[in-house]
Amino acid sequence: MSAAKAITELGRAGERPRKYSLSRRFAGPLILLLLVIGFFWKLVLTKQYAWLASYDLALQVAPWLDFEAQQFHLHRIPLWDPFLFGGQSLIGQGQPGLAYPINWILFSLPLRHGHINFDILNWYFAAIHFMGALFCFLLCRDLKCGISASVLAGLSFGLGGYVGNTDWPQMINGAIWGPLVLMFLLRAGRDVHIVASGAFAGFFLGVSWLSGHHQIPIFLTLASAGVWLYFLFEDGHWRPSRVKPAAAFSVLFVLTGALQMWPVFEYGHLSVRWVGSSHDPLAWNQAVPYSVHQQFSLSPIHLLGLIIAGYTEHTALFTGVVAIALAGFALACCWKTKEVRILCGLGVAGLFLAIAKNDTLHGMLYSIVPLFEKARSPDTAIYLFHLAVAVLLAFGVDALLSPENRARARRTWQALLVFGGLVFLIIMGVDIGRAMNWGMDDRIVICPLVALALAGLVYRFSRPEASRAWLPVVLGALLLMELGNQALYWTPAKEDKVAVALLTPFDTTREVADFLKRQPGPLRADVSREDIEFNFGDWYGIDTMEALLPSVPANLYNVEFTSGRTRLLYGTNFAVGKKPTMADEQEVFRDSSGLIVYRVPQAFPRAWTVHEAVVAKNPQDAQRLSQDPNFDLRKKTFTYAPVPALESCDGDSIESFTRGINSTTAVVDMKCGGMLVESENYAPGWTAKIDGKRAPVYEAYTALRGVVVGPGRHKIEMRYRPMSVSAGAIATFSGMLIALCLWIAPRVRGRQNGV
Repeated sequence: MSAAKAITELGRAGERPRKYSLSRRFAGPLILLLLVIGFFWKLVLTKQYAWLASYDLALQVAPWLDFEAQQFHLHRIPLWDPFLFGGQSLIGQGQPGLAYPINWILFSLPLRHGHINFDILNWYFAAIHFMGALFCFLLCRDLKCGISASVLAGLSFGLGGYVGNTDWPQMINGAIWGPLVLMFLLRAGRDVHIVASGAFAGFFLGVSWLSGHHQIPIFLTLASAGVWLYFLFEDGHWRPSRVKPAAAFSVLFVLTGALQMWPVFEYGHLSVRWVGSSHDPLAWNQAVPYSVHQQFSLSPIHLLGLIIAGYTEHTALFTGVVAIALAGFALACCWKTKEVRILCGLGVAGLFLAIAKNDTLHGMLYSIVPLFEKARSPDTAIYLFHLAVAVLLAFGVDALLSPENRARARRTWQALLVFGGLVFLIIMGVDIGRAMNWGMDDRIVICPLVALALAGLVYRFSRPEASRAWLPVVLGALLLMELGNQALYWTPAKEDKVAVALLTPFDTTREVADFLKRQPGPLRADVSREDIEFNFGDWYGIDTMEALLPSVPANLYNVEFTSGRTRLLYGTNFAVGKKPTMADEQEVFRDSSGLIVYRVPQAFPRAWTVHEAVVAKNPQDAQRLSQDPNFDLRKKTFTYAPVPALESCDGDSIESFTRGINSTTAVVDMKCGGMLVESENYAPGWTAKIDGKRAPVYEAYTALRGVVVGPGRHKIEMRYRPMSVSAGAIATFSGMLIALCLWIAPRVRGRQNGV
């Protein structure tokens, strides 16, 4: 063969594996994408169903997302939410997901009629599940599982279990990063690029914390710590070589999650939270009572919900017969594989943490692990079980495809046949006993039906002469059929007016909102929760003193924010409802649905001056002063700390007051030294400038913002720039930059070495 021909043949030989490799690389993700879109057909392929038609999603989550999207379109980052209860830190609340980069894409997409597009929200919801499925697929491929097996594992994780059956996007946004955390943890355990792998595991755990809700990230952090302990003491020996990757993990975790964790930590210390206890609301230094954890733990009897669709209490558990059977097959066939043993431990730990009321270990962790008590719903720890089962499913499919496991496959199909037959007979006996009038959720029949079908599949493909090429396809069809009986099963149709009743106020309140926006500002409305349940203020960008929130600033709570006197102090000059909510209200507008707008003439202005201040000894004293009719709130204030001496005079005038999202501006003409008070909540991070010079901000009335101003005409500007956000942004950017460098460095070295 000539040299030229040899080179040509060598080139052709090199091309084939590359093309084959590219097709294999993208085939799995593409199949996953198509299957996830198909699975979400109700939401993304038709316009007949409404995902957001549930209490928290419609009343709280949708207005949060809408407010953030509107501000992004105005090229503003809304660190502060001024529209609810006099304002509070938006990023500090966590759940709105302001620090989560994926949400920035959502917020930047086109609006519809000035509000977030619900059709885009449907695709966003489906995209979250696709990301979870994709990340699980990548984890399984990294563990050398086959493409087909990895696709099935991705479907199980993304469409089943906790991720597939949880409606709240802020919760599953944190959950979908678990597979990537686990992938790099297991790489570190195999000593593969050990320091970089540890760092990447910490990076993706930090991204999980950026998502907003703390519950799943707490359990994922605890699980990661457990895996690191296993690696550090593997086989009963101390492994000092793994200290450095564990340190890299910790550093990247803290840096990457800082933009969300640090503001949450700061706001948590300044707020009170409702957790469902008799002691509500609770401050940060008050542990969530263990009785709440017991209330939201998983009852052992509901573990049947892992294989019976619809059998659940708080958290939807459904994983399915297919996933659990194949995971069990993996344990039987692949126990010698270290990763399988780790996954088994992870799953068992998650299962026992979820049944907290019956698990002493959970109580021990509650007592000694910092912040663990903040995860008040231990039943969500079942997420760890679902993650482990999904990955074990991939091992199980590969084991089933291996001829050497025919004996175990034979025992498996026999066990499935017996199980499915017995359950079917029990159901039939109960139905006959009820005179063929079942009267309960009929999805229970899916369990034995799938078990019998799976038994037939395993039997067929365990035969020596059987071709196994179509086994993953048939398993996938069975898996999707089973999961479809839980996830999205009860998604209401838009034509069902009762089911989507929570969404109708978005349209029926528009007349009232338009009227309020036409009034000379600034204004703040007392919105009746009986007549308008959703967060009207965030949706329309109108200041309100009513909302559905998990927490409020402690200082606001301490001055009895629900009282009429406090609402007047906050400049609540309008009320909305079907009947008066405050005294001396004057009707000024009535819409076609019967909602009435009232004017409240006795409300305070949004900015005023006082020339006398007293010191409140404690929150109880502040509450007493705020509600004492003999204490003239218009002429004097009370603070926790002494303020500079104020002069006594009359005749001050507020020439203008404007309020932005993260800022306020006032122009005042003072006859003598006094305090300018703005009816906006105080919080650390608010800074003030008087005529361009920095000035301290005081807690006027222990809850509002005040600035001491000398005589003359002055311009007072306030800005919300909390150090927790500034430092957190720098830390998160640093973590992302480090992760990017760690990803690029080996590729640059490879090119330099001609690889």
